[in-house]
Amino acid sequence: MLHHTVWVTTGDGHLHPAPCTPAEHLWWGNGWGDRPSEAATVVDALLDDLGATLNLREHWKAPKGLTALFNEDHKQATELTRSTLLHARMNPPRAR
Repeated sequence: MLHHTVWVTTGDGHLHPAPCTPAEHLWWGNGWGDRPSEAATVVDALLDDLGATLNLREHWKAPKGLTALFNEDHKQATELTRSTLLHARMNPPRAR
């Protein structure tokens, strides 16, 4: 869910703020740390392992489809399903 902080709902229904690195906080929207590639990097790792250790130093290497999805203008509190995230990860945007 995108609401200031990026939130993650786990399969058991628990809601958690998206993890980040010890020195950073992952935000959504205008302001600091809101790069779509950072959110894409975190989501990419969490899709494979909810206990993943995160490293945002190379956030520009995030899957292009996820980065494009997070670069779209989403309303506050938008919820993106796992299937939507997986689809975006596997389907980079088409060149124009």
